[in-house]
Amino acid sequence: MTSITEIAPDIYCISTYDPKIDMQFIQFLVKDEEPLLFHTGLKGMFSLVRDALAKIIDPSQIRWISFSHFETDECGSLNEWLAIN
Repeated sequence: MTSITEIAPDIYCISTYDPKIDMQFIQFLVKDEEPLLFHTGLKGMFSLVRDALAKIIDPSQIRWISFSHFETDECGSLNEWLAIN
């Protein structure tokens, strides 16, 4: 299940809960002239995150992708995001 919460004007939290492992994965979208996606999420969750983000903006509009450190939950679907942008 993926949810979207606007936590500040034009800043969104995209949260996906995986009940199999009882863990929540979170990405942030900054909707601006050059939108930023902070954390890409796991490769296997790419379609869930992309579809949720598409409710806010066209995913191909993402211009910046950032992550805090190198682990699969932060940048596992980086190549998928780069392919559509």
